[in-house]
Amino acid sequence: MRGRALGRLALAAVLAMSACSPTTAPVPADPSAPAPEDRGTIADSRISVQLLNFFSSIGFGETEAEHPRQEEVLARLAQAGVTHVEPVDYMGFQGLTAAEYRALLDEYDLEVSSLHTTVTSTTSDEQWADALATASALGSPYLGGGSTPEDLTTSAEWIAFAELIFRLGATAGAEGVQYLVHLHDWEYAPLDSGETPFEILLEHTSPDNVVVELDLYWAVAAGEDPVALIDEHGDRIALLHVKDMAADGAITTVGEGTIDFPAVFAAAGNRIGSYVVERDPPQDDPAFDPFEPTIAGVRYLQTVDF
Repeated sequence: MRGRALGRLALAAVLAMSACSPTTAPVPADPSAPAPEDRGTIADSRISVQLLNFFSSIGFGETEAEHPRQEEVLARLAQAGVTHVEPVDYMGFQGLTAAEYRALLDEYDLEVSSLHTTVTSTTSDEQWADALATASALGSPYLGGGSTPEDLTTSAEWIAFAELIFRLGATAGAEGVQYLVHLHDWEYAPLDSGETPFEILLEHTSPDNVVVELDLYWAVAAGEDPVALIDEHGDRIALLHVKDMAADGAITTVGEGTIDFPAVFAAAGNRIGSYVVERDPPQDDPAFDPFEPTIAGVRYLQTVDF
């Protein structure tokens, strides 16, 4: 299998070094803590990590050079106690096939909570069939575009896109996979009709075949109240991108910013399948280390009460 370019001794050395870091050591259980049923908590099996966090360090290509860095990411996440990940299938897992990537995940006992792929207004049935085959190979229960098309500007264009993903979602459902639509900020901006893309997407799809992955940072950036969104559309929101906002509006480490996550989680109740930690790497900082803020976000979700 490709991806073995990194020697086992080298990888073991990297992991040994990372084990010394307080950001990767598992949090010991607190025997005095209330049982989960006595408070609002998040089970480890519902905590996931968006792997786009690490693309600046793995690389965006499809060469052998990315394989050892990709394996290091998975190994270090597993060592930190992460059990689920949200991969991004924009470039074929840096050149690995779905079967090869599944084998790599298996090696580190990682499951796929959801899968991002590319969906545009021109996505064909053949392209979607390929994406579904990948999701099935990885065992992902959710599949959808990492973003909606940002270039759609009219209600008619958004209705056409909603009708497309409604059909793609029906095809996915027949394969035991549910379509997810991940939101940024542009889906909340009013169109020529006065409706927002978000409203159109919900109106022209159904909860049976299209669910929402609500990105909490982008909702707040758009001026929305995530609690109100969940209260109104809780039957459509199945996943959360847990991403925090600093006081200046920048993306920051989960738990260190201004978003009231306990209030959001309490509003969502037990309806959320996955809480996905996301920490976009700064575009202007090539030395940024994504591991520390990612694991800090995981630790926050493991210990937050609501």
